[in-house]
Amino acid sequence: MKKVVILGTVLVAATAVVASSFAQQKPLGELVVFNNWSSDAEIGALNVVRNAFQAQGGKWTDITIAHDTGASIPLINMLTGGNPPDVFIESNAGLRRELFKQGLLNDFTAYYNSLKIDKYIPPAVKDAMTVDGKILSAPLAIHIVGTVFWNVAAAKKAGVNPKSWKSMDAMFGDFAKIRKAGIIPLAIGAQKWQLEYLLGSMMVEVSGSLYDDICGLNPKRASIDSKDMRQALAYFRRIQKEADPGSANRNWNDTTALVMRGDALMQLHGDWMKGEFLAAKKKLGVDFDTMLVPGAAGVQVTVDEETFLKPANETKKNSIEALFKIMLTKSITENFSVIKGSTPVRLDATKGIDKHAKLVLAALKKPGFGHPVKNITMDQDWSGAFADLADAFWNTPEMTADQFISQAQGKFDEVFKK
Repeated sequence: MKKVVILGTVLVAATAVVASSFAQQKPLGELVVFNNWSSDAEIGALNVVRNAFQAQGGKWTDITIAHDTGASIPLINMLTGGNPPDVFIESNAGLRRELFKQGLLNDFTAYYNSLKIDKYIPPAVKDAMTVDGKILSAPLAIHIVGTVFWNVAAAKKAGVNPKSWKSMDAMFGDFAKIRKAGIIPLAIGAQKWQLEYLLGSMMVEVSGSLYDDICGLNPKRASIDSKDMRQALAYFRRIQKEADPGSANRNWNDTTALVMRGDALMQLHGDWMKGEFLAAKKKLGVDFDTMLVPGAAGVQVTVDEETFLKPANETKKNSIEALFKIMLTKSITENFSVIKGSTPVRLDATKGIDKHAKLVLAALKKPGFGHPVKNITMDQDWSGAFADLADAFWNTPEMTADQFISQAQGKFDEVFKK
């Protein structure tokens, strides 16, 4: 009951603010919105946007398919079958590039510039919105990959202070002390997708340029065989050697549970871990705490984004521009993120958010620190091949960095044939 009251209060407040700020809005029509969100937090957060749009006179019609039903397949079928939605959650830049080439997507570049909010948008978020110099989507929320959450009581028991670690080597240096206390130092869920994220975290830990060169929209073969790539692989291998025997194929949330119980000190993963702690009534800063990977040169940024088809008429154009503006409104992104447990998409949107979200925004203010996660930018065939190699390297302890690099170069040449 308490949760419903809080959500209702936030939604009413957000709707009132936006309705008053857009009193002179042009007449709006219907938008058909496709999404694959299904959790209470996701739906509650999306309702902040929906209610604000409806408060301006727009009509919002939902098409919802749950996460695990292969949502991209029905979306593509709708896009190509003559009955597409007007708006859909889609972050993959490669798909947006292709749809724009086919003349299907709306270009928001001029409209975005007219809003004069560029100084408030983290560079990594703008990069995620942009394909080949054109803004083709609106951001809803930020999550980061490569965050560390740890158990405060376990740290005290082991006599370590994670915030004192200024580098990966300093972190590794305390592992013996942590083990002596009967605690797993770093819990890892060694599923392929998690390992892919982990290697990405080690790459951006060493060099943001390396991450962009391997996982960006325009990858560079030369960076595969580099000093930075070898250092990232060395960190990845060290973590593999330190992993507990139960890590193989362990779900990420089961790994988080180890940290919550104090069986493990910490987990290095995406910051959606926070939701597991909060659902278990754990308090941030009391029962568990947060930081970026020690000594990180950057961080992977995942951005939930809405993509808009090219409007068929003036009313539709007014409607999609209104929705685009709502998503980038300060009060909306604040209230959205409070409900979803994410980070707002504006640097000045700090009302009501927790210390982790503030940590993320502070980090993303640094030039060149945030990098759109590979799911947004990376060619899908190259991404799949790279994930296979990360998995093979982890599960084949005798595999050398030279072998990884040679195989990665071969896969690169297969995917990007000249």
